[in-house]
Amino acid sequence: MNASDNSQLQGTFLVIDDEPDILDAIERLFRREYRVLTAQSAEEAWEIIEEDDVEVVMTDQRMPRTTGIDFLSKLRKSHPHIVRVLFTGYSNISDVIDAINDGHVYRYISKPWKPVELRVFVAQAFEHFRTQRERDNLLKKLQAANEQLEEQNRLLSAANEELKLVDRVKSVFMEVVSHELNTPIAIVFGYTFLLRKELGGQLSSVAEKALAGIDSSAVRLKNISNRIFKMLDEDGAQSTLELEWVDIEKFVDSLHEQIDPFLEKRNQTLDIEIASDVGRILADEDKLHDMSLNLLMNAIKFSYDDQSIGLNISVDEDQDQLIIEVCDSGVGIRDEDVSQIFDVFFSTFNSGHHSSGEFEFNKRGIGLGLAVAKRFAEMHGGHIQVDSEEGKGSHFTVFLPRRPEQPGVPSLSQRGASHHTAH
Repeated sequence: MNASDNSQLQGTFLVIDDEPDILDAIERLFRREYRVLTAQSAEEAWEIIEEDDVEVVMTDQRMPRTTGIDFLSKLRKSHPHIVRVLFTGYSNISDVIDAINDGHVYRYISKPWKPVELRVFVAQAFEHFRTQRERDNLLKKLQAANEQLEEQNRLLSAANEELKLVDRVKSVFMEVVSHELNTPIAIVFGYTFLLRKELGGQLSSVAEKALAGIDSSAVRLKNISNRIFKMLDEDGAQSTLELEWVDIEKFVDSLHEQIDPFLEKRNQTLDIEIASDVGRILADEDKLHDMSLNLLMNAIKFSYDDQSIGLNISVDEDQDQLIIEVCDSGVGIRDEDVSQIFDVFFSTFNSGHHSSGEFEFNKRGIGLGLAVAKRFAEMHGGHIQVDSEEGKGSHFTVFLPRRPEQPGVPSLSQRGASHHTAH
């Protein structure tokens, strides 16, 4: 058993032949390119294979006590990654063909060979080894990636199922709560009506104030219940728009009239700017009203007393969009809350500021107003964006197509033009 002194690491090449001259010739031929190991018997070859990282084995067909084909057949089972090469005479070529067909050998070369041909032959064997190794490595990486992907898909599927369950629980909870609220609310209204009817005009100022407070609280509960139902009803796949042409100036006048009592309570003003080319928009007026009202009521609650709130309405002619802007200089929104303010039931995490009231300063509701506004804007094919800085105020902008894509809508008639400023 001999080894080449050449230290170049281009691959380890094991040659098996019982004729020392052939082994010596092959070693001298390849010693500058590969690490050449030699063996004169199958037993010597097995010892080398167990000790060294052999890449290519070339063996003679005729060996003591065995044949090259039998040796390579066993080698395939124990070390399938080693490239197996056979050299032989012409007399047993049929056996060689059978061995190739059975997968025992990569290729064979006949004796006698030319050095140039043998160099090409061995180089191809080592290239085959490298290609096969790269393929195996890629397959292992692909298998690992597939296993990782399957695990991620499994986790994602489990997470989706959990989300579906949570969503179902949330919907059932909202519906049950809303139903359960309506009954005691109706009873409260009934009792206050009976008391007023029974006592007539004989109520003291204290009693009248108490009944008014009961009515006011019952109205708040009723509004909460209505918002819950509205979110449930409009979140379904069957939700549709009842489109009609809405005169923006009249629409804004109606909004201003509705929120005016709350503005007066806080000594606030509403500055309205309507561009002269706004005219009308094709929209579901009820949903447009609820969306705008929620944004304005938020601005009232999160602005300080005596401050002004801005309502600006303009048109983007290029995009054929109506732009509604609600601005305030109030408390603003924390950076960590901005991405969640449109989520259902999100109302920041400061429970000390929670209230279902309509105008109290800095009081949070149950987290439905902005979710409803976002939902209604999207139903029209639009969207809402917010820019806010804590301590400096918020700026909500709604972008709505002036003519949502929905079949069967009325045609556009002449648009009115207006410019209105109010306080």
